Amino acid sequence: MSNTMRSDVEHEAVAPHASGPAAATMTLPLAASLSLALSACGGGGGETGGSPQPDPQPNPQPNPSSQEVPQMAPVAPVVLASATSVDTRTGLTLMANLPGSGTPEPRLGPALSAIDAARLLTQATFGIRSPQEVIDLQQEGVAHWLWRQWQQPAASHVSYLDLKRRTQDEGRASDEMAYEAIWRQWLFEEGQLRGRVAFALSQIMVVSNIAPDLKPYAMAAYMDTLNRHAFGNFRALLEAVTLHPTMGYYLDMLRSEKANPDTGSHPNENYAREVLQLFSIGLVKLNADGSTRLDANRQPIPTYDEDVVKGFARAFSGWSFGGQGKDARMFDDAEFDADINWVQPMVAFADRHETGTKQLLDGVVLPADQTPEQDLADALDNICAHPNVGPFIGRQLIQRLVTSNPSAAYIARVSAAFADNGQGVRGDLRAVIQAILTDPEARGDDAPSRARYGKLREPVIRFANMLRAFNATTPDAAGRTGLHYLDSADDGLGQSPLLAPSVFNFFAPGFRPAGPLAQAGMVAPEFQITNETSIAGSLNTFKYLFDSEGYGWDDASRLTLNVQPWQALATQPEALVSRMNLMLCNGQMGDVTRQRLLTLIRALPDEAWGIPERIKQAFTVLSASPDFVVQK
Repeated sequence: MSNTMRSDVEHEAVAPHASGPAAATMTLPLAASLSLALSACGGGGGETGGSPQPDPQPNPQPNPSSQEVPQMAPVAPVVLASATSVDTRTGLTLMANLPGSGTPEPRLGPALSAIDAARLLTQATFGIRSPQEVIDLQQEGVAHWLWRQWQQPAASHVSYLDLKRRTQDEGRASDEMAYEAIWRQWLFEEGQLRGRVAFALSQIMVVSNIAPDLKPYAMAAYMDTLNRHAFGNFRALLEAVTLHPTMGYYLDMLRSEKANPDTGSHPNENYAREVLQLFSIGLVKLNADGSTRLDANRQPIPTYDEDVVKGFARAFSGWSFGGQGKDARMFDDAEFDADINWVQPMVAFADRHETGTKQLLDGVVLPADQTPEQDLADALDNICAHPNVGPFIGRQLIQRLVTSNPSAAYIARVSAAFADNGQGVRGDLRAVIQAILTDPEARGDDAPSRARYGKLREPVIRFANMLRAFNATTPDAAGRTGLHYLDSADDGLGQSPLLAPSVFNFFAPGFRPAGPLAQAGMVAPEFQITNETSIAGSLNTFKYLFDSEGYGWDDASRLTLNVQPWQALATQPEALVSRMNLMLCNGQMGDVTRQRLLTLIRALPDEAWGIPERIKQAFTVLSASPDFVVQK
């Protein structure tokens, strides 16, 4: 990084430890039309494994403020478990004291440089809201900031649907409400890291409404589950996901039953296959550093075969909706359209469960005649004990938060945190996330100059970054927005939460775009959804955002950008670009982008009518620049 760039960042935020040599960042061309560049299972977190337990859901209560939410005819909430508390400002139920919270408070410090503080906020939140956030983090230090994030509650997505459906004529929830709940968490909640990790988990343990055939409460309850377990134990997370009716429906474990010799049917193998391939261990055995284990013939060693898939399918048989009780008829007759069935874990029906032996991983065989609950618990224990889980999951979480091509040593350190959190606990996701964000490869002013470092920001992350940089607000007290279907590459972002094209997400963690990256042996997952069409569609979406100073067509939920702080700097081009650099480029803006922005801004009048144009055009250009699109 040039000395000029360092002085720009320090103009915006104090840099107590701004050290390290200035260095140019090596880049590789990745998309010609944009000139994009990229350099580069036991208890834990307050949870335990074992026999299946319900995943607690909040019990929303009416909003006490009639001025904030119109009082309609009461609609019975669909969740029956006890609530923690209700946010009187939004009317939403807060899920507090979640797994991973309650740890001792660390001391403040050590202080961070402005560059490193901005980078951490970019890695661990949905965007920086002001230079003051950077300054505060500099003084607070990483450990204390993370501790505060562990303690933050999360507003229940289910309670958002409970609240909003009261405004509908028929009292029904909609798919759009489920998407609104996600965006309101990303844009407005203080527990930003939980939101980032839950989103990352949703891209590993994928469910999707692309058909569309998921119910609104199915999506909302699934996101509540990921939020609840984001900092907890992987074993508990995997159990909650396995027993979630949304996953059960999406991957066919719901109502999967024992073999029937008369019809030739057998337990459905879909979930059994994907939980192994995508959610936990992958296709080949790994070393702790993520490298592939080879046999005597130098060939990758498979983690499982078809007999193992069949064994897990048998172990997972006999489960159905749990919201309407365990009467034997409910295995088949529980109502698909009953919201209560989507917010309660599936329950076992012993007479539909395969009773024979089951072949699991690494030669483990479950004995015959176990209960469905015991078979499922043993099967999940078998998965979570596998040595692949740490490097397989750890690498993907590094990719979602920090960099696409972590070194083997980085993966090994994160795998070690998964294997043992320092207290003898395996699978502690809080320890994993802390290891990822505090690793030497994630921190330090020289990080962007390191070989193979960086990642393409996902389209929805870029959009959220911009919305938060402008402190976008909505008139709705509960945070309703018009952000619903952004997955179109033609006129959207090419990505939208819970709308992936398949269980394989929008992109694969090992995707290699043809060209210099593939030749260098590097991956760039997000480039799987980056092409001429998506680039143009994304640019048009950002242009609409800045030109209209907001997003949405319904005045009751329209997001409005707070342009005043940016317009106040419009007559000071150097200061304006410096703030853009800090908040949206982590202080890594290159001289070429900087000069282009300054030339553009100075070419527009600094009179009253020209001030808004300076902001609109400068941010439109920045939204497509490699310095913003590529996270370093």
